[in-house]
Amino acid sequence: MEQPHQVPESDEIDLVALLQKVWHGRKIALITIGVFALMGIVFALGSTNVYTATTTFIPKGQTSSGPGSLSGLASLAGINLGGMNGGDSEIPPSMYPMVLNSIPFQEKLLALSVSINGNKIQLKEHLLGQMNYTDSNSLSFLTLLKKYTIGLPALIKGTLFAKMNALPSYSEMPIVKRLSYEDEQLSNYLKNLVTINVDTKEGFITLTCQDKDPQIAAIVALNAQTLLQEEVINFKIKNAQELLTFTEGLNAEKKMSFEALQDELATFRDQHQNISSGLFENKLNRLESELAIARSVYEELSKQVEQARIQVSKDTPIFTIIDPVVIPNKRTSPKRTLIVVIWSFLGLITGLTYILLKEPIKHLAKEITGPDAAKEMNP
Repeated sequence: MEQPHQVPESDEIDLVALLQKVWHGRKIALITIGVFALMGIVFALGSTNVYTATTTFIPKGQTSSGPGSLSGLASLAGINLGGMNGGDSEIPPSMYPMVLNSIPFQEKLLALSVSINGNKIQLKEHLLGQMNYTDSNSLSFLTLLKKYTIGLPALIKGTLFAKMNALPSYSEMPIVKRLSYEDEQLSNYLKNLVTINVDTKEGFITLTCQDKDPQIAAIVALNAQTLLQEEVINFKIKNAQELLTFTEGLNAEKKMSFEALQDELATFRDQHQNISSGLFENKLNRLESELAIARSVYEELSKQVEQARIQVSKDTPIFTIIDPVVIPNKRTSPKRTLIVVIWSFLGLITGLTYILLKEPIKHLAKEITGPDAAKEMNP
């Protein structure tokens, strides 16, 4: 008869035995905690101080009806303005991060001049110096370890990309702009340094900039805010500005025609002062009629030019600065105390894991290698 399966007497974990095992191995745990804490101190001291400059602003715009009569005037010249109404196009909140991360905006930002130790250099050169793995202010061992472990794929990619850029160029100019590997890395690095947060509910926009130099962080944050506002304003008033440009050009043309008719009428009267005939009266009436029409068109266009200028002013958003940029005095990272605590905690976990699993692993190894050893001894 088949014997019933015997259930172990107890599968519960003996907490007392575990605590005793931990107590007996407390020296190993303390040594592990000390080693990891020392590593945390080295890592914390080797980390570069980072300062963060922030600014918060809110855009305000005025909605207004577009200059509808301008579309009729433009249609007379064969131009379809498509019902451009600058006040009807609201700026989506997602536009601000898109503009900030765009290549043209980054190129303008990287071209800024910053002052470091009394020397003015471009922001691009400063960031390239920060990205350099052989920076004299960093620990050589950690940088080399990072370069040839975590940074190895990027290093290989950069080498291959440099070889691709070294290929001979074609005679035809490329339509699409091509970034070098250095510019691509610099763009990604800049995206992490200069960030923007949009509060879609309240409408607040917060721009932050990080740098190891607090003054440079403030300068870049201030210039990034100014450039961002200029780009948004140009986008917002683009339609109204095009209408203004069109009406100003047409108004200047009609002004010249009106003044030419005035001169022609004055010349005609001077040449026929003592002449009285039907032909003279007909010619005079025609010139006066043409002058009246030209005066009416010129006056109407002058009004439209002023309306278009008012429209541009109405469509121009106003940015209210809630929190201006200031030079930060306190670093935001690294949090050295927290780093040491985390490394110490990792050391504690490592030590406890070793103490609790040392005996079970040895026992399991004996069970695995025991039968094999017996077979080798007794073939």
